[in-house]
Amino acid sequence: MIRHHSYRYLFYSGIVNGIGDRFSQVAVLTLLLQLTGSGVAVGAALGLRVIPYLLLSPLGGRLADRLNKKWILMLTDVFRLPFALSFLLVDTKEMVWLVFTAMFILACGEAVYQPVRKSFIASIVEKEDLVKVNGWEQLLQGVVLIAGSITGGVVAYVFGTSFAFWLNGLSFITAAVLLLALKGGTYNSHFEKEHRRRRIEWKGWMMFILAIQLVGATMDGAFNVLISVYGAETFPLGELGVGFLYGALGTGLVASFFFSSKIKSYRLPLCLALLIIEGGLHLLASRMTIFPGLWFTFVTIALTGGIMGTLLDAFLMKHTKAEEQGRVLGWMESWANVQLGLMMLSSGWFLDVYSARTLGLWGGGIGIAGGVLLLGFYFLFKKKVEAESSLDKGSLETGRDPQQKDGKEGF
Repeated sequence: MIRHHSYRYLFYSGIVNGIGDRFSQVAVLTLLLQLTGSGVAVGAALGLRVIPYLLLSPLGGRLADRLNKKWILMLTDVFRLPFALSFLLVDTKEMVWLVFTAMFILACGEAVYQPVRKSFIASIVEKEDLVKVNGWEQLLQGVVLIAGSITGGVVAYVFGTSFAFWLNGLSFITAAVLLLALKGGTYNSHFEKEHRRRRIEWKGWMMFILAIQLVGATMDGAFNVLISVYGAETFPLGELGVGFLYGALGTGLVASFFFSSKIKSYRLPLCLALLIIEGGLHLLASRMTIFPGLWFTFVTIALTGGIMGTLLDAFLMKHTKAEEQGRVLGWMESWANVQLGLMMLSSGWFLDVYSARTLGLWGGGIGIAGGVLLLGFYFLFKKKVEAESSLDKGSLETGRDPQQKDGKEGF
């Protein structure tokens, strides 16, 4: 499929773009810790990156529904190039403001880029291949984390942060060129036939999926700040520690591709079970006293989260009407990333008062409690929907074709 489908250009471009971004992120976070010595600075920088998602992700979704998706993706890559190189000017504590400014503008481009990319995937990939392709997306993130973070940590450690910033700039140009060959983007007609369900039920399920993503974002917001602190301070390994921990996440995401591709029957309770398990793994990570154990725990966290992300994205793409895919995916990106940013920002402040291990403990607890609570709401909502439904068991009320086997597409 990668060799012959138009999606391959999105995949290759995403690999190049993501690796460059990881080179830069490892270097930037290390630079901030060196110049400021503050966990607040790291949390603020990470939090600032996702604030633009509040307004620009919905905008990106609307643009995807109206304009040429390929050119939007290419323009966002080109637009971000000069700001990616601006980190080269930062060499003193007084220049830290430029780091925050550049990260904010880069995040603006990313906030537009991501919903357009997801909308493009939904429009060129057949329904039966959505889980497979979303598994490839998790594989992409895994490769990016392994190749970008570990190599980025080594590059920054050996050659300095400036070299990593130059490579990030080059990646934007290369990614835009790869997209030139991308074709497609017209909507598949099967979406129109398969999603004639009552509006109120559809909105209910979408809100439920959003709630799952918000709980996950709350937990992951603390986790994103802890990656740098665990690697550089709790286990004092500097850039190498940060790089290897990001590499562990990449390893888990690569593994999630192989696991998710084997899943034939899935519904939202499986996603909630994975959320609860991930919360437990965060608790375990906060108690680890040896770096290899922490590394392996990070792998399993990414494995669990990668499978859950694959299934949730497949649900969204299957159950959203063609003309609304950009807007729905944009709003989902917006809310989830804003929550992620707020949690990263608050986590930075939290680290000035409490230890990293305490923050990890609380983050895992949020995932477990949120997952259990949502699981209860799921069964209540499902019971209500079934009671009000006047459709047959095999109808599109549950989001699946009557001709298909039970358990493959419903919520």
